[in-house]
Amino acid sequence: MKKLFFLIICTLFIVPTIANAHTALTSSNPADGQVVTKELTELVLTYAGEIESLSTMKLLKDEQEVPLNVELQEKQMIGTLSTPLENGSYVIVWSIAGEDGHLITGEIPFTVQLEQMVEQEHLNETKESITTDKEDSKAENQEKSGQTNDQNNKQSSESIKVIISVLVVIVLGIGTFLLFGRKK
Repeated sequence: MKKLFFLIICTLFIVPTIANAHTALTSSNPADGQVVTKELTELVLTYAGEIESLSTMKLLKDEQEVPLNVELQEKQMIGTLSTPLENGSYVIVWSIAGEDGHLITGEIPFTVQLEQMVEQEHLNETKESITTDKEDSKAENQEKSGQTNDQNNKQSSESIKVIISVLVVIVLGIGTFLLFGRKK
């Protein structure tokens, strides 16, 4: 009786574990959390056991589905892309039906950060920075030019005031001379 009880307990706890072990995800390319630095046109999910035709794989970027051709090959699900992935954050959402009929799902987040694209983005940022610097410099020059014009205008205004003052003094001097010169 004890042996029968032991067999029943073992069966209840071990069989579901074995069934799930046969269909568990064993590896993926790209791996969970991986930063991919080379062009990626194929996603490969490998499972411990053979997967059934009801299995699916989706690729999402910013919650939008990226077109993907999915093919099942015994223990692998392979997703082929028509063009390499661009820089950004992605999530592979998969669902498999194992030999035992259990439905298992999972997600694999990863990031694409291509070296070439990073260098290009750096160049674009540098160009934007140079353009901004040129615009800032131009604005500064215009401001300085405006200040120079203001200074020139002030100097001209002051020069005109001095000339007018000198002319007024001369006119008053001539007027005084003529006024007193006639009295004699």
